[in-house]
Amino acid sequence: MKTKSSLKNIFFTILVVIGVNTTQIYTLYQTRKFGSINFFAIEDHVFGLFTCLLALISSYLSWQIISKKQFKNTQRITLSFVLSLLVFAVFTSIFFICYRYLVHGLSTSTWLLIGNIAFGITTYHLYTCGFTLIYLYFNDSKKLEIDIARLEREKEIFKSKMLQKNLEPHFLFNNLSVLSNLSHKNPEDLENFIDDFSGVYRYFLDHYEQEIVPLSEELEFTKRYRNLIEKRFNNAYKVVTNINDTTGFILPCTLQLGIENAIKHNKASEENPLIIELYRNENTIFIKNKLNTIQQLNSSKLGNQYLKKHYKLMFNLDVIFTKTENEYCVAIPLIY
Repeated sequence: MKTKSSLKNIFFTILVVIGVNTTQIYTLYQTRKFGSINFFAIEDHVFGLFTCLLALISSYLSWQIISKKQFKNTQRITLSFVLSLLVFAVFTSIFFICYRYLVHGLSTSTWLLIGNIAFGITTYHLYTCGFTLIYLYFNDSKKLEIDIARLEREKEIFKSKMLQKNLEPHFLFNNLSVLSNLSHKNPEDLENFIDDFSGVYRYFLDHYEQEIVPLSEELEFTKRYRNLIEKRFNNAYKVVTNINDTTGFILPCTLQLGIENAIKHNKASEENPLIIELYRNENTIFIKNKLNTIQQLNSSKLGNQYLKKHYKLMFNLDVIFTKTENEYCVAIPLIY
């Protein structure tokens, strides 16, 4: 299917190039605007085809370069057009110099070069660039719609998994076991644990449908979740948060997911605890831990994949996962 689509695009491109070139050559021949243009001369058609192709390539490259940055649609089209003019001027100048020297053995003066650029822009570039940018815009828009629809389906699956995970009997049983132990051994900690336990569930049920949440609320939730984890594992896993600036927004339960991944993939004990560090550098939150991996564990990485796609498609931001021999780090950009 992908090969068929690529062949279709190539065929469409060839038709556009031939169509624009033939139309322009015929128009110039009829109007005699440039007396040397001959519709029945193969050389004129070949020269025009190369010039038209250079206009198409410059437009495509400019669109790809500008699309890497975050611009509004109007700005993206305008900047792509301006950049394509500059790229086309360079390409067509090189082609014109080579053509005159290799085919006719002639040198090229500055005024001839300027005249050729003006001729190429008015005769070929404006039309070809217009067709190309319109096509690329609608093609990218269609792809974006498909990607967003796919992301929405994945989001529903992810939310369902998160809900199931946080309400599953195993998670409830573990925390209720801690609750039971505290009631017998440390009744003074019982009230705080109940507050954290209920706070975690309240936050999840209130926020998991939301698109983004304030970082300050996510950190408060993470603090409660950390308390549950440290009680449950007898401080084998310690979460250290060094974040003073709480401005910005984040996807709900993102930090919880990072902490969970660290616990899920690393073994630890009270004597040799795993430190999970949360800190901020400018507009990025980092979740970092030393590696003491559980080798036999298989993971679908559904949460990581969802975060990467969601941030990229909806906010044009990159979530970066970095793994070295000794350390694992997740970089989560904040949303403004």
